[in-house]
Amino acid sequence: MAKIIDGTKIADEFNLAIRDRVKDLKKSGVIPKLVTVTIGENEKSAPFSAKRDELAKFTGIEVANYNLDLEAKLSELKELILPLNKDKSVHAIFLRTSKPKGLSFRDAINLISPEKDVAGLTTLNQGRLFLGEPGMIPCAPLAVLHLLRIIHEDLTGMHAVVLGRSSVVGRPLTQLLLNANCTVTSLHSYSKDLESVCRTADILVSAVGNPRFITRHFIKEGATVIDVGLNHLSNRKDGLQTIGDVDFDDVLGVAGAITPVPDGVAPMTASYLMHNTLKLACCA
Repeated sequence: MAKIIDGTKIADEFNLAIRDRVKDLKKSGVIPKLVTVTIGENEKSAPFSAKRDELAKFTGIEVANYNLDLEAKLSELKELILPLNKDKSVHAIFLRTSKPKGLSFRDAINLISPEKDVAGLTTLNQGRLFLGEPGMIPCAPLAVLHLLRIIHEDLTGMHAVVLGRSSVVGRPLTQLLLNANCTVTSLHSYSKDLESVCRTADILVSAVGNPRFITRHFIKEGATVIDVGLNHLSNRKDGLQTIGDVDFDDVLGVAGAITPVPDGVAPMTASYLMHNTLKLACCA
């Protein structure tokens, strides 16, 4: 039976450490401030926003929220973000969007100053990660690496397979694992023989957004399985249900360790949003 990696418990301990560091920073007169800009808030993203604000309050980080509709234009976003870049009281800017109409995400994210890019998604920060230079790193990959180090003190030489190649999770995580001296295989929608490749992995990370896609047939005996998927499904009994990319019950008897959904990677990702905000405030 696999060891269940309790992301909520681990995040709670991490949040206490963040809160202590925020208290120390406030003694020097600096109040960490995170500004979130949401384009197209909906019923799926609203709970995340509420939990984010609750966590910010717990850790002592100040938060300001701005909401734009899905029809927001780049000029409108520019008018909002550019003054925030210049505002010295603002240390971190977080852009959350739900498929805006007629707006390029890359154009939108690059409006944020790299020095305030708390999510590590601007082109400059992504390039810094690729080159191994200091910069902001996306929160979910940092969360995954944190959880992996709970199970494996040293990742050197381990074979990690990452499903998904988004700029938010797959690509930066692949680079982080390479930096940790893993051998990394990146799989995506055009990859062949997914099951057989996945069965060679000591570490399998899925971030493809396909509910219960990963079954026991993908898993090598004793492998560590990290499920980044957050798939929202509706059913008559429970309403909106969040499930992962991994068929948890099916994989449980094969894997050596596994993260549940939503209590695995998600709470740690939220914690790293606070961690990155604190880091930017310290550097300001």
